[in-house]
Amino acid sequence: MKTAFLVILLFLGITMATAQVEKLDDHQEIILDKIDQEPQQPSQISVERASRIEAKRTQDEKKAEKRAKKIARKQARDKAKQPPVQ
Repeated sequence: MKTAFLVILLFLGITMATAQVEKLDDHQEIILDKIDQEPQQPSQISVERASRIEAKRTQDEKKAEKRAKKIARKQARDKAKQPPVQ
């Protein structure tokens, strides 16, 4: 009798714990949906725009540096290939 009662309590506890977890997950999803549906604030839009511009500028700078290094290597190779003038 005690064993059956303990087993029932165990299953009841597991069921309640699972229901709590699902309830929390649903609540978090509702909050995330509300955040997604809200229009963006003007300050957020300007910050995102500024960060895109900054990212583009840094990407362009990296490309320019790579191009300059490539040209410098090519010039060094060409200079090394030329015979010395006597």
